[in-house]
Parts: sequence; structure tokens; C-alpha cells
Amino acid sequence: MIVLDSCIWIHAFLGTDERCVSLIKKVLSGDVKPVVSPYIAMEVINNVLKEGNKKKYDLDKLQTAIWSIFREPFVKTTFTPLDFEMMVLEEVRSRPEYCALATALSIEPKDAPLVVLAYQYAVPLRSLLSMKEKIGQLIKVDVIDVDEALSIY
Repeated sequence: MIVLDSCIWIHAFLGTDERCVSLIKKVLSGDVKPVVSPYIAMEVINNVLKEGNKKKYDLDKLQTAIWSIFREPFVKTTFTPLDFEMMVLEEVRSRPEYCALATALSIEPKDAPLVVLAYQYAVPLRSLLSMKEKIGQLIKVDVIDVDEALSIY
């Protein structure tokens, strides 16, 4: 399993980065098994719909595609529909425990939930490359880039 940063999903759904599209194709084939939290799902939905609207994409098709993948049996979702409906990104980002972790790791509070998810499931995190060594040393989470993820899977 792996935690994919929301930017991977966003670039793939919008078709703006072929490497991200390739990685999500590996999700669809069952080769990559991502863990998706309500936090990640909300970030993906919000950003894909916002950017898709700007580009005049069919928002219903985008939303259907996102939820179709998130509901695949090889995608580990850590939430129920109610968890998703109650998700408020700013509330999560401002939680004291995430702010403390962000300070300790010198990362942005918005990235702390991703680190916690990767740590909780003991899986690599495709994000925060500039903090790779520090995160690996302090909390033993592997941080990899898209090319590494593609080569592993």
C-alpha cells in the first residue's frame, strides 16, 4: 500500500501530468494499492472540481471517475460517507496535534494528515520530497517521488 498525495490524484484526473496518469492506471489495474483518507478525498474533489470548472470539463464525469476509483476494492478508504460529508479541511489542518507534528517536522500543517496516514498504515508516502530524510529519520516513513513509485509498482 501507499499514500498518494492529493496532487497525484488531481493531476491524473485533470490529465495534466502523464506520470500521475500512469500511476493511477496502475491503481486501476490493481498493481498500486493506495490508502485514501477523507482528508485526501476532500482535497481531491475540491481541487479537481475547481480546476475542472475553470477548464469547462464535465464535472459530473469527473466526480463519477473519482468516486469510481475510490470505491474500487483495491483502494483502502479509511472513511464512511458520513465521515466525508463532515470533513472540513480547515478544521483538520488546525488541529493541535497536526500543528505540533508540522512544527516538529518543519512541514506545512496541510501535509501533517498525510504523514500520519502513512505512519498509521506503515506505507510509503508520495509527497514532501524536500523533507524525505528528516521524516524518514524521525518517524520512519518512506517518502518517494512519482518516478520511484512507478518503478516500484
